[in-house]
Amino acid sequence: MNSSWQSRLCELPVEAVGDCLLCEGVQGTPDPQWREYLNLVPPFDVVRCPACSLRWLSPRPSAEGYVSLYTDAMYFGGGGASPADYESSTKARIDYMRARIARLERMANKEGPLSILDYGAATGDFVRAGLDAGHDCIGIELSVDARAIAEQKNGVTLLSIDCVEEMSDARFDAIHMNHVLEHMPDPLAHARWCARVLKPGGLFVLEVPQQFDNDLDRFRRGLRVGGRLPRFDAYSLHHTYFFTPSTAATLLAKAGFSVLNLSTFNSDKTPLWPFSPKNYVLRLLLSMADRLHAGGNIIEVFAQRAPASRHCVPGEINAS
Repeated sequence: MNSSWQSRLCELPVEAVGDCLLCEGVQGTPDPQWREYLNLVPPFDVVRCPACSLRWLSPRPSAEGYVSLYTDAMYFGGGGASPADYESSTKARIDYMRARIARLERMANKEGPLSILDYGAATGDFVRAGLDAGHDCIGIELSVDARAIAEQKNGVTLLSIDCVEEMSDARFDAIHMNHVLEHMPDPLAHARWCARVLKPGGLFVLEVPQQFDNDLDRFRRGLRVGGRLPRFDAYSLHHTYFFTPSTAATLLAKAGFSVLNLSTFNSDKTPLWPFSPKNYVLRLLLSMADRLHAGGNIIEVFAQRAPASRHCVPGEINAS
C-alpha cells in the first residue's frame, strides 16, 4: 500500500463495534475470509455474529470518518473512488429507477401523486425520476459533494442529514433506500426512523447488496476469475454491514415493518435490450440462483409499515 489516498483511508478516525445489531449481547468474532475479500488493511476488519450470521466492519471509520470518506476526492471521483467511474454507473441505473417508481405507483394504490422520500439520494437521479413522473419526491444525502452534483446535474436540491430531526412531523407514502442501509453505522435506528415518518400502510423500498453470499461471486471465486476486490480502496470501507435475506428481514421486523416481497434478483438490472450477451448470461444465472435458494446478488425488499410499529424516540437516530 503506497498510494497517498490509501494512506488517507488508514488515517480516518475509527471505532470498534463489538455486539451484533440484531442479537442482543452476542459479540462478533473475526471473519478472516471476508477481511481478505475486501483487501482490508489494519486497523480495519470484518466480524460475524455466531448466532444470526450478520457480518459487519469492525473496527470501521467513525461517523466523522465516514463524512470524510464520502467526498469527491475519496468516493465520487478521486483516485480511490468507488466505483472508479461513478458517473457512468448512475447513467446505467436511470431506467431501473424509473421502473421502481412505476412499481411503487402500482403497489401504493393511491390516486394522484405520491409523497416519496429518497433516503441517501446520492446525486439525485431517483429524485429527478420521481419528479419527472409527477410525484412529490425529495431526497436526503450526507455528502456535500453529492448534493452539489445533484444541483448541477439534475436540478434538484437535496437535504442534508441535519434536516432529519426537523422532519419528525413529515409523513410519506413511500421511502426509498437504494444501496444505502448497508452504509449506515446504525441501520436499525435509521429503519425505525423510516417507520416513524411513513403514513400508516406506507411503503418502504429497500435494496442492499448480498455481497458475500451470492452465487455469482461464488462461481467467480471457484474459477479464480474475480470475486474479490482488486485493492484496498473506498469500496473496502463504505459498507458497515453485510446482509443476507434472513438478516435483512429480521432487521425490518425489528424496525416495525411487514415484508410484502423479498427477492435477490431484479430483471430490470439486466436489461436484454439493447442486446447484451453479458446481461443474458447474468439474467439466467441470477434468476436461477434466486429461485433455487435466494442466491442472487442483491436483496430487494418491499415492506409496509406495520400498524403497531415501534417508533424511534428523539435522539435515537444519529447523523451518520
